[in-house]
Amino acid sequence: MSGSTPFSIEASDNFNRSFKKLAKIHGASFVEIISKVLEELIDYQYPNNSRNEPLPGKIKLPEEWTFHKIDFRIAKGASGQIRLMYLVNATTCIIKLVRIYSHEQFSKRPADADLKSVLREILEF
Repeated sequence: MSGSTPFSIEASDNFNRSFKKLAKIHGASFVEIISKVLEELIDYQYPNNSRNEPLPGKIKLPEEWTFHKIDFRIAKGASGQIRLMYLVNATTCIIKLVRIYSHEQFSKRPADADLKSVLREILEF
């Protein structure tokens, strides 16, 4: 994407807490893998292993924001299936990291009430 405005990444408090939990379990290799995933997001916000994520409940994001989830594997088993939820604002070139978790922690995704609360906190609406 040469010539285009680079995206910046902002981690929410919720993301930081969930990241620390997983880093304790998986160690330095996990941190390295996530660093690479985030570096790639700066250049390409919608990789092949990502998809638009449905919004929780009846929440509505501000018009310029979209909600996504990336699925990837770092190890065998449910604890090695990682999900990264994030918001993208293509207008202001900002990516806000919402949460990272393993399939072992949540087989589908965190509870809608939790996601709704986190999204409101991040976007302050």
